[in-house]
Amino acid sequence: MKFINLFIILLLTFSCSNEKEIAEFEKVLGKENSETLTYLVNDFESDFLKRQYPNLETKKAYKQFLTELSNGQTEYWKKISESSREYLEQSSLRLEIYSVPDSIWIERDPEKLTLSFSDVPMLKIKRKYLMPDGAFGYSTSESSFNYREPIDEDSIIESRKNWIDINYVGSYSRALNSISNKSNFLINYLDIREAAGTIDPRLIADRMLETKVDLNDYFIKRLIITEIVY
Repeated sequence: MKFINLFIILLLTFSCSNEKEIAEFEKVLGKENSETLTYLVNDFESDFLKRQYPNLETKKAYKQFLTELSNGQTEYWKKISESSREYLEQSSLRLEIYSVPDSIWIERDPEKLTLSFSDVPMLKIKRKYLMPDGAFGYSTSESSFNYREPIDEDSIIESRKNWIDINYVGSYSRALNSISNKSNFLINYLDIREAAGTIDPRLIADRMLETKVDLNDYFIKRLIITEIVY
């Protein structure tokens, strides 16, 4: 009986602690953004997972999805609900999570290149993201690319339109950092994210499986949505 009472107390304590973490996370993220993210989680479970794994319960379906992804099966993105993609695209949440391409071009003028010694064209991407005050912030990156003259600029630019980066100052990053009782997985993930930027979804999936994260966990589900699915 004492063991049962202790178990109940620990369960209630954990539940209250988790509710506080969720409340703080959603407070920082904002009501509308939290509702958008919850919608995307629910849609992924009721639409994609149900269609892909109709005979598996939700937790096992998540595990199967991560297992397939970690094994290199990356065609899943073609099967994600188009309406949900558009929903995220039109929401403010997207620019809170990501820094997205605003304009892309191939720069040939050496005087406009960061690598001033370069005598070859460079690909430049100007990205935009939301700042804490609600204004847009912008950053520009420069990188080399494989090319042969004549360069098919349209094809190269089109292929880079989904090259998103992390919005380090957005409410999503701040909300993740606001969680005081972080799991070991989340601590390690945030450290790598801070140092390396966007992480290959296959590596995230593999790490989640290796560390046996709780696939019913509120935060793990949202990381799967933001870092793997979209």
